[in-house]
Amino acid sequence: MSKDLRSIRSVQNIKKAFVELLQEEPFEEIKVSEIARRAGIDRQTFYLHFVDKYDLLEKMNQDFIDLYKPIIFERLEVGNSFALEKLEKIYQDNWLYIKQHRQEILSLLSIDTGQICLKSDLKKMVIQKYQEVTGKNLTSFQKEMVANLYVESFITFIKEDRKISKKEIEDLLTYIREFIS
Repeated sequence: MSKDLRSIRSVQNIKKAFVELLQEEPFEEIKVSEIARRAGIDRQTFYLHFVDKYDLLEKMNQDFIDLYKPIIFERLEVGNSFALEKLEKIYQDNWLYIKQHRQEILSLLSIDTGQICLKSDLKKMVIQKYQEVTGKNLTSFQKEMVANLYVESFITFIKEDRKISKKEIEDLLTYIREFIS
């Protein structure tokens, strides 16, 4: 087995072990030695890839953001119109990835170290892109509301653990329009 393949497998095993441990105990209580043991490697191998568990968390969050970014950017590019077909396509196209990585995503979303927080990073990304697309300078209240709408709806989609139908999206958008008018 090549060194690169071994390295890739080690990183995959470390991430898998980390997510498994997050199901059993809070982030603060997880130790690098536990992650390494669960991953079937020694601590030195862990440290070849990550500085510490915070570095691991940050890199996993960034990996998710890199995958999520095109989804949210595509949705934001729609503009102010409620392009139902496009919204449905975004959810359907990403369903398999979300299904396969559901527990990992939910685990990462549950961690807030004060400096590392996937949910906050996603919200910042949404606001930055929203202001870029719309050209609007939002108040802090507006920023929080827009960010919550996008990020919390995506989290709900993940928690539902099922495909959302076009009819459900259409009904929701109708409800929102009626509610805000």
